[in-house]
Amino acid sequence: MNKYTLFTPGPTDIPPDVLKVLSKPIFYHREENFAKLLKEVTDALGKILSSSGKIYFFTSSGTGAMEAACTNILSSKDKPVVALCGKFGQRWLELCKAYRIKPIVIKEDYGKAISPDKIEKVLKKRKSPTVLFTTLTETSTGVLNDIKAFGKITKKFNAYLVVDGVAGIGADRCYQDEWNIDILVGASQKALMSPPGISFISVSKRALKKIQTSTLPKYYFDLNIYEKFREKAQTPWTPAINVLVGLARGLKIILKRGIEKNFLYHQRLGDHTRQRVQKMGLEIMPSRPSNALTVVKMPEDIGATRIIKRVKEKYGILFADGQAELKNRIIRIGHMGNYSIRKMDRALDALAEVLNQWRR
Repeated sequence: MNKYTLFTPGPTDIPPDVLKVLSKPIFYHREENFAKLLKEVTDALGKILSSSGKIYFFTSSGTGAMEAACTNILSSKDKPVVALCGKFGQRWLELCKAYRIKPIVIKEDYGKAISPDKIEKVLKKRKSPTVLFTTLTETSTGVLNDIKAFGKITKKFNAYLVVDGVAGIGADRCYQDEWNIDILVGASQKALMSPPGISFISVSKRALKKIQTSTLPKYYFDLNIYEKFREKAQTPWTPAINVLVGLARGLKIILKRGIEKNFLYHQRLGDHTRQRVQKMGLEIMPSRPSNALTVVKMPEDIGATRIIKRVKEKYGILFADGQAELKNRIIRIGHMGNYSIRKMDRALDALAEVLNQWRR
């Protein structure tokens, strides 16, 4: 395998302490050791999410947890609202369509944050409480949405707020209870500094009541089954045990640093990266950038794909290309989790050198 350091927006580079515990011998998931591990991870996540809700874990990517949120809170006759501004927000729309749900769609141009006013205008017309699906950090464009404002609006109209926080949790502020988030979706492989394989949802008491009335089909993601096992600090199906061990260590690193200090740390990384990129004469894409990643527009005469390939081959540093219509038009630079100013400078120096070579 080629050796390179990840500067992608997920999966991200993993700290040595986490890598070390991943190699420990596996243990049985029906023993007390696993119950202790699950409780440790649950308690740590509750603090980081600022949540008093119940947390359920899945052996899946973040998309699995999104599907769990969708199938458990919706019923066949519901008409939710999907507010999106990129490819990952589009996933909420695709999930609804997969279950023959026809949502109302609020869409912003790529690079722009979703307007709270647009959400209020739509929810105001709803005659009964609805569900709003949206995204904290849109990984395809690097934009950060104003979830706090969304929470105020959904509370005003007695709606339910479901947020994909996979890319933002741990890097961007997101306070579930205070911001009136009913379901918050997350995963292990980004700012929480562990490998892919575990996803989760944190569910408010209010949302749990609506979940009891859901009529959509489900089995693997049925929270009624998960709840019976959650009470025993277990999961119904075989979990990714060693990934949970790594996640526990990643969460411990965050808590040791301090939750607020961790947000400020990511803010400094993001600000520094964007300043460096702008000095290269490049334009930042999002109007409201996330702390988790920096998305850079590339000049048409250069293109992103070959620059990314050259940086990887020459310097062993991997950035991410754009997706769908943004392919070859942007470079996505991840700085969530196990990064430092010094580490970012090494990657950005490599990018600057390759850009200079192409410009000459």
